[in-house]
Amino acid sequence: MPQLFDPIVIRGLEIKNRAWVSPMCQYCAKDGIVGEWHHVHLGSFASGGAGLIIAEASGVVAEGRISIGCPGLYN
Repeated sequence: MPQLFDPIVIRGLEIKNRAWVSPMCQYCAKDGIVGEWHHVHLGSFASGGAGLIIAEASGVVAEGRISIGCPGLYN
């Protein structure tokens, strides 16, 4: 039986462990652009050893965001 800290391979991508961070809406983007807060927040999980980090939802158009604080791909 696999253990939490055993690596896993998914479609050719090896992930170093099975401790993953699920997406969390943080509502901290300014005009759809992520900033230093996001880098520190997600970076802390990366430096803490999480095997996979899934970023929060991002709107393809400004009108598609959950709130004005969500990141976007339109800019």
